[in-house]
Amino acid sequence: MSTEAPEVDPNVWHRCNSCKKPIAYQAIYWVCNVSTCNRVRTGLRFCSVSCWDAHLPLMNHRESWAEEKKAPSLDEWKKTLAGEDEPKRTRKPKEEKPAEEKKAAPLAPPKILIRRRSE
Repeated sequence: MSTEAPEVDPNVWHRCNSCKKPIAYQAIYWVCNVSTCNRVRTGLRFCSVSCWDAHLPLMNHRESWAEEKKAPSLDEWKKTLAGEDEPKRTRKPKEEKPAEEKKAAPLAPPKILIRRRSE
């Protein structure tokens, strides 16, 4: 078995999920409007509306349409893969409440319930 990585075509951004034709950088492609098809892990991309239409019987969407998108340039794609275009997320520390507010309210005495026999 060969351990070498497959050759990558510098003109191909992705392949159509239906017909496997190449989608070039900065080319028009189509995506499904349904959120489950647009997830990062799923990432369905189609070269034409007819290829998008071919996936509908498999996915059983109730209401859907194809959305036109434009593929990124090679430089934009390299930045995306490197994670440079994503904003850095940082968590804000929780605001600490003053000591007076941290005290729990006094507990009320437990309620006693008496059950009466039904006759």
